[in-house]
Amino acid sequence: MTDWDYCEEILPKVSRAFALNIGRLRGETYRATLLGYLLFRIADTFEDSRVTCQKKIEALHKCAQVFEGNKLLEKRLGLYESLAEGLWGDKGSPEADLVKNGGRVFRCYFDLPATYREIMDPRIVETAFGMAKFQMRKEETGQDIFQLRDLDELREYCYYVAGNVGVMLTQLFCLRDGLLKAKPKLVETQIDFGLALQLANIVKDHLKDLERGWCYIPASVIKIAEIREPEARGKILKEMVPHLVGHLDATASYIEAIPYSEEDIRRFCLIPFVLAYNTLIEVESGKEKLTRPQVAAILGQCEEFSRSNDLFRRDYRAARRRLMAGAARPTS
Repeated sequence: MTDWDYCEEILPKVSRAFALNIGRLRGETYRATLLGYLLFRIADTFEDSRVTCQKKIEALHKCAQVFEGNKLLEKRLGLYESLAEGLWGDKGSPEADLVKNGGRVFRCYFDLPATYREIMDPRIVETAFGMAKFQMRKEETGQDIFQLRDLDELREYCYYVAGNVGVMLTQLFCLRDGLLKAKPKLVETQIDFGLALQLANIVKDHLKDLERGWCYIPASVIKIAEIREPEARGKILKEMVPHLVGHLDATASYIEAIPYSEEDIRRFCLIPFVLAYNTLIEVESGKEKLTRPQVAAILGQCEEFSRSNDLFRRDYRAARRRLMAGAARPTS
């Protein structure tokens, strides 16, 4: 198996969701986005692993060093080697396999034109240091479950792990001549694109995150002692949806600004976004996730939306009304 074959094969194993939309891209944009996702996923694995905060901090700092200073491939591989030897991710998991085979991703990364690394390197550095910063905050508290303080701290965390990815993607997309006219609007809303998807996941998965020792729903929204109570879901949605909708609105504007001629990029952006707001509707209805038939139907809709802002706008606005109406209902 070639290094590139490995990268394509591991992607759906570490994220079926992102494999859905990355596969819609074409050319160098496809290759750069796939490799960028895998490199960010390696950093995520250091953050998510069941080791001490101090070990995570050390790993994330070393990860950042790999991408600092426009290093040559051999230098990066040498720095990464000691990281790859650690016990990262659950034993036998795709994430552990990805970390172990990170060198294969790096070799493919250096098959890209240097312009792509100039865009992606600083984004990965900032995210790795940002993740380490939050691990430091958790370590300072000594708490088994670390809860964010308020919406500002939540927004800061989401910037490091997702908003920063939105910046990277926009820069990659705008290497295409067909997006030059749209660039000002995309830059204006690029952080919201990442934040909207991350916040939707946090609302959906807040109980799963507790198992990892994290509560991303801030204490200003709900106290951690109350988060497992039956009425907690309604309270979280009531507080979070109005905040989230602003980022959803900006993301819709981001997608609408992408010209129809860049249909693959429109599909790439549409799929996770339409899945996200439909998932939030399901969560408000008391369900945990979309069914497979629902996902298949949404993928079909995204094909239509990639060719029509009117159809997309109509669907999003209907979903927005449902979300806001649900958040306005009494919680008890």
